[in-house]
Amino acid sequence: MPQIRWHPARRGVVGKGNGRGTLALLFAAGFCAYGCNHACMIYVPLCVVALGGDLFQAGLQATVFLALAVVLRFVVGPWADRRGAKGPMLLGLAAYVVGAPLLGLCHDFAAVLAVRCLQAVGMAAFFPCAMAAVSAASARARSGLALGLYRFVSSVALMVAAPLMFSLVGAVGYGVAFAGCGALAAVGLLCAVLVPARCCRPAGSEGEAKGARAGWRSASGEDAATPADEARTATAAASSGTQRDAAGALPGARREDLATSATARMPGDGRAAVVVALAVTLLSALGYGLVTNFATSFAEAAAPEANAGMLMALVGAGGLIANPLAGWLVDRRAASGVVAAFAAVMGAGIALVAVLPMIPALLAGAGLLVGIGYFGTVTSAVALLAKRAPEGRRASLISQQQNAVDVGIGASGLLFGALIVATGAPVLFALAGLFLVVAPLALAILATRRPVAM
Repeated sequence: MPQIRWHPARRGVVGKGNGRGTLALLFAAGFCAYGCNHACMIYVPLCVVALGGDLFQAGLQATVFLALAVVLRFVVGPWADRRGAKGPMLLGLAAYVVGAPLLGLCHDFAAVLAVRCLQAVGMAAFFPCAMAAVSAASARARSGLALGLYRFVSSVALMVAAPLMFSLVGAVGYGVAFAGCGALAAVGLLCAVLVPARCCRPAGSEGEAKGARAGWRSASGEDAATPADEARTATAAASSGTQRDAAGALPGARREDLATSATARMPGDGRAAVVVALAVTLLSALGYGLVTNFATSFAEAAAPEANAGMLMALVGAGGLIANPLAGWLVDRRAASGVVAAFAAVMGAGIALVAVLPMIPALLAGAGLLVGIGYFGTVTSAVALLAKRAPEGRRASLISQQQNAVDVGIGASGLLFGALIVATGAPVLFALAGLFLVVAPLALAILATRRPVAM
């Protein structure tokens, strides 16, 4: 058994020195990956049309890209849980480093489609594993804030990528612009290479690493609990005196091993919280798809005097506010309630869209509420999963949460396209908003009363 090196307790979001450096590297890698991915998602359809393709082909490549990423996450998540997140992160960024320049060399749609399949590996492998790594590298009591700041950085990358790519394409063409995306991904890959592997490795994965990681986490203060966590821990301890006595009879790292094993058997309230996080994420993604697909055109037709083009800009601004706020709240309040509350805020924003024909001035409020609600829901759900899921399942559950986002947004076009014809846009926005207010809150209340089996 190797000697375990104990370190002083760390304070704040992360520890001094190496901890802060690790998160800085992960944030930089995330910024580069999000920027590259977003630029490709926006400009590949335009590139397809420029190569002589039609709008169907432009949409098809996006559908294949997202569908393949959804499938691959079922493989990548368990891999990261078994072996650590660093390997999938490196694979994902490498797919962007290679794939982005290849897009500039494509001369027909078939070649573009093949490269997008390669980039789907990047989307599936990097993004959920990077969030799992951010959670693992931060103190547990502040992991929500760390994830909120990480998603804030990613939102900034999304805002920067589109106008920068537009300038590059206009100045030097698609080939050089996509090569620039590859260079950006290469910077992210270098940052990911420098991330210490131990910060991306799940506790209890194998033998000695299990004991070393458990001791390191305990001594560093990473298992410090929020007030809500402490209440749940006290309740669980009162009902499992035998296990507590057995743990007390064991020394040091072995006691931590038993604690890690107990965490892996997630209690009922933890399972229920995970179900709430995934279900509410799916509902919010459906609502976000409704807004992105239909809200701007509805606002332009129903309220010509309103600046409908500002709607999505305000949604993005709301996201910048919500990301750090959501993470901060999850560290201090019951996480399921935070997720449901943000979803209800989004529902209120969607309901305001329905009354724009009568009160156009509500456009700004609608956009901000939708942005705060949607991005707050996604961020708080990720933070909840990072806190509640056992480390042996963290990357898998975050991957499924990302799948819920992609499936919800992808399905919203067909679902709401049919419903808007049947009910009319104002009725659909009003009903969808009301449902998003009521359903998540009801799920959160039920989850606190009746644990859900997973």
